Amino acid sequence: MAAKDQIESIFSGSNGAYLADLYAQWVENPESVDPSFSDLFMMLDDAHNIIVKDARGASWSPRPLTDILHDIDEKAASTPQKTTQITHVQIEAAVHDSIRAIALINAYRNFGHQYAQLDPLKLAHRIVVADLDPKTYGFAAQDMDRPIFVGNKVASFLPKEIHTLSEIIAGLKRVYCRSIAWEYMYLQDLEQRHWLMQKIESQGVINLATEDKQRILQQITEAVGLENFCQKRYVGVKRFGLDGAEVTIPALHALIRQAVQYDVQSISMGMAHRGRLNVLTNVIGKSFTALFHEFAGGSYKPEGISGAADVKYHLGYRKTVEVAGKTIELSMAFNPSHLEVVGAAVEGQVRAEQDRRSGKHLAVILHGDAAFAGQGVVYEILAMSQLPAYQTDGSIHIVINNQIGFTTAPEESSSGYYSTDVAKVARAPIIHVNGDDPEAVVKVMQLAVAFRERFSTDVVVDLVCYRRHGHNETDEPVFTQPVMTQAIRKHDNLYKVYADKLAKEGVISFVESEANWSEFQEYLQESYVVAQNYRVNEMEWIAKEWQEMKFRGQDRQNFSTAISHDIVQKIGKALSSYAEGFDCHPKLIRQLEVKAQMFSTGVGIDWATAEALAFGSLLVEGYPVRLTGQDCQRGTFSHRNAVLFDQKTQQPYVLLNHIQPEQAKIDIYNSHLSEFAVLGFEYGYSCTNANALILWEAQFGDFVNSAQIIIDQFISAGESKWLQMSGLVMLLPHAQEGQGAEHSSARLERFLQLCAEDNMQICNLTTPANYFHALRRQLKRNYRQPLVIMSPKSLLRHKLAQSPLSGFTDQTQFLPVIDEVDPTVTDKEAIKRVVICSGKVYYDLLMRRLELRCELQSEQITLVRLEQFYPFPASELAEILSGYPNAEMVWCQEEPENMGGWNFVDRKIEKILREMNHKTSFVKYVGRLSAASPATGLASVYKAEQATLVDQALDH
Repeated sequence: MAAKDQIESIFSGSNGAYLADLYAQWVENPESVDPSFSDLFMMLDDAHNIIVKDARGASWSPRPLTDILHDIDEKAASTPQKTTQITHVQIEAAVHDSIRAIALINAYRNFGHQYAQLDPLKLAHRIVVADLDPKTYGFAAQDMDRPIFVGNKVASFLPKEIHTLSEIIAGLKRVYCRSIAWEYMYLQDLEQRHWLMQKIESQGVINLATEDKQRILQQITEAVGLENFCQKRYVGVKRFGLDGAEVTIPALHALIRQAVQYDVQSISMGMAHRGRLNVLTNVIGKSFTALFHEFAGGSYKPEGISGAADVKYHLGYRKTVEVAGKTIELSMAFNPSHLEVVGAAVEGQVRAEQDRRSGKHLAVILHGDAAFAGQGVVYEILAMSQLPAYQTDGSIHIVINNQIGFTTAPEESSSGYYSTDVAKVARAPIIHVNGDDPEAVVKVMQLAVAFRERFSTDVVVDLVCYRRHGHNETDEPVFTQPVMTQAIRKHDNLYKVYADKLAKEGVISFVESEANWSEFQEYLQESYVVAQNYRVNEMEWIAKEWQEMKFRGQDRQNFSTAISHDIVQKIGKALSSYAEGFDCHPKLIRQLEVKAQMFSTGVGIDWATAEALAFGSLLVEGYPVRLTGQDCQRGTFSHRNAVLFDQKTQQPYVLLNHIQPEQAKIDIYNSHLSEFAVLGFEYGYSCTNANALILWEAQFGDFVNSAQIIIDQFISAGESKWLQMSGLVMLLPHAQEGQGAEHSSARLERFLQLCAEDNMQICNLTTPANYFHALRRQLKRNYRQPLVIMSPKSLLRHKLAQSPLSGFTDQTQFLPVIDEVDPTVTDKEAIKRVVICSGKVYYDLLMRRLELRCELQSEQITLVRLEQFYPFPASELAEILSGYPNAEMVWCQEEPENMGGWNFVDRKIEKILREMNHKTSFVKYVGRLSAASPATGLASVYKAEQATLVDQALDH
């Protein structure tokens, strides 16, 4: 039986009295009635006890039933005998009607959005929603004028206790089925539902002050005016205009104006290319002169700053403005054409602001409707919104819903009822609003900011509008959307729509509106003329602390990374002890004892301890550290254990936060199972705080390609395109160890392919000390650069992969190349073969060479380690190789020939050999054969392959 039929059956007249008694019983004790009836009463939701409470009156003053009945039917008898007789009948009918009416009210709260007037083009026909049909609840046409008792607490738009059914429905349609559609009844938090319900149902007719309406019209004048100006002045030039969705501009202004009332200090925005130029100029404050300079092909960079630059609709900006007497910093994040990815970076930027300075900071992310429904990163961002590592006290998401995705219709781009349905996973209310009703849009934005302020959670606003032109200004939309395109061509733009409305209201005459329009057009023309001789003199969009950094081509310097012996011991003490009363696991106690021995003897410093020394020394110097990644608190390989957990209370204890009273803080968070959004978040964080060490660790390096867009579009090219530096560190476990294709390779070759123009650092390290210096080097310099480390797995506990404490102190530093360390190799001219290698394979070669030492006495072989692939240390490697004038050169790697570092280094090493006039300019390759898969999944095959390549490298 359909739900509609079930409700009609349950509410049939013959069941009325029985149902009324059960309902009263359920209010007192929900478990006292049959579950099937309990489910029915539950649909009455938050109003479930209003009827009975009102009918019975307050506990101290019971309300006579005859009063209620008299209100409903003035013909009710007043004699006690007749009252008793009629009361029985009337109570049955009254309670019956009241329950059904409240069920209908709650249906509008849940489903009224489906009947709202959202489409400015009026092409979307209202559907028949059975849940909103009075017949579903047993009401007939003749019942429309019947008085129904609902109490005065069920809904604020029903102020009286008794209303006719027609009055109830009219009130519901006025609240839930006009220009605004509300989705909020799925929220699990009762307080949030009640808060929204009260705000929604008490607002009544939107009635803004004259000043507010005039301000909105001016904002629309500027939004529409800019698009019209560009459409005429730059015919056929792509700009991805906001035409049809210009209401976005007053929406953002309303959001900002409301935010400053809550003392928000900064708003970081992210959006795709659609409408970006309009937002940059009309909201954030970029000059029209600068914009028109870019339209003419000019660069946004000052002269003397190199880089690839980017198209104008990818650029960001930053400016401090005054709104309603208060200052606020507005910024727009740079982004690529890859839709939705910038949202993760924006969230990271805002979290960085919240962590480093007091005050309130807000993330606002603008989306397209098709992208919001289609891009998986949207879900990842929403899923992280309430997690400790990533929450930003709630973000406001604005969907510019032009009801089209390039040529894709809504029914082809989303399986949900709305493109915004995915936002429900974040327990965010979703508000849809007609883009041709700017006053409704402003009210919605005000409420969205207020909700975020009150509950620190995300809010989604869906601006339902249209796209006046094609996907870009050279595209013809009529080929694929003929009906919509014709409707749009007949539809007045938002300026005309709203100016006419205000003229009719007497707020501002159309003559005055046209004068304002003309004045703005003249201003744009003046800016256009000035732009012809415009020169960029300063990078005002770059935050002050980043302006102090040196860009590529400027005087970049690295400073000392060594630390004092005293600091080493102070950190060592913190790493080997914990608070009194803390119940530490016995095995971890033994690990701490081993660390204490390391610091007392000065030898045996392993990878995790070296990392902790780097972190701790930066903390002592005042630099915060942030490390995130799947399982990174303990470490995938259980090597780090940077956060101890009390075995009785589960309380965490972060060792490095207890070095000394005055120190910076380290935050170590286990991330959720995401690479894409998490890496984007950390990138955004690293681009905001120049003086913090930000690290992301992959569970295995193999999984980093889940975040390939962040690597390709942001990390490797951000500085070249946008002058956006980042000191982000990526730790990617990488090595062939017989664990199969998905646990062997971080795809070193792909990172090397991205390297150029001094854009990032790629390392494959072999010593804990070098790891220590590489990490500290990130902050001990006058610029910032991403660092990608092929981090170890088996080497984490390898007895040979240890460093003495002397490698961290005095004048020690990072070594991009490490020469032979065997003290028995004294006659370099006698060396017949130099094996150049990188990473873990070095130790395989080293141990095998020890085994074969007796056989190789007559033909010496030396091992040289390339610790840093990029920037390629040509001079350092040349100096080392020049010491072996008679040796042949071999490159050994454990990756397949078409992977790893071979194709990156072979020409570079050969060039070095030619320039030094070495006896050979040829480099021999030793390693696995080219393969489609990074590694075999068979342990026996792996061992055989590894033994073969090691012996070949050693010429055995």
